[in-house]
Amino acid sequence: MKRDYTGWTLVFDLDGTLVETAPDLHAALNHTLAFKGLGPVTLDMIRMMIGDGAKALIRKGLTHHETAIDDDEIQNVLWPIFLDHYSKNIIRHSRPFDAVIDCLDQFKQGGATMAVCTNKAQHLAEMILKGLEIDEYFSAIVGGDALPVKKPDAAHLLTTIARANGDPTRAIMIGDSQTDEKAARNAGLPFVFVSIGYGNLSSQPDERIRSIDHWRDLPQALSQLAG
Repeated sequence: MKRDYTGWTLVFDLDGTLVETAPDLHAALNHTLAFKGLGPVTLDMIRMMIGDGAKALIRKGLTHHETAIDDDEIQNVLWPIFLDHYSKNIIRHSRPFDAVIDCLDQFKQGGATMAVCTNKAQHLAEMILKGLEIDEYFSAIVGGDALPVKKPDAAHLLTTIARANGDPTRAIMIGDSQTDEKAARNAGLPFVFVSIGYGNLSSQPDERIRSIDHWRDLPQALSQLAG
């Protein structure tokens, strides 16, 4: 049965929600560690840190190897090396999660307005979405450096809705982390937590929150919240 999403704005996080970006971030981290003469770390070791940013990943890798943390070196040497490798290989292994395209098609056909609100840098977010040929689904893409604030600040989410010409009273946030959850709470929006991503859901009970383990379950969760 085709669902009607007319008048609703669906706002998606990027990393760990729409796209499995961890493999390319992991490769960039190991490339950076190799520059320091250090061995690789496993994906499992850093997977749940993806949303914390590249510098946090670098610190994690250095700590694993019991190497001293030099913030100046991270800022001026290692971080640029990471970003250079990552930007050149940004969709080498990254792919939309299973059923993402089918759901986006369904939402589009149902009349939904869709947008992306991510703490990832604007140009990197656009590179991923365009490279994977899914950017045209979204009426707005607002990165973490596009505004003076970013998630969990409500202004980041509300500005994304405004740029998509959406109505915040008829909008739902979909994400994979407590940062996304807090942004939704701060903006007064319902929230769908995608458990296959890189974060956790808080233990705070809320009737306006749903959790899904696969994208195929998203239409039902949205119908419950929109109802």
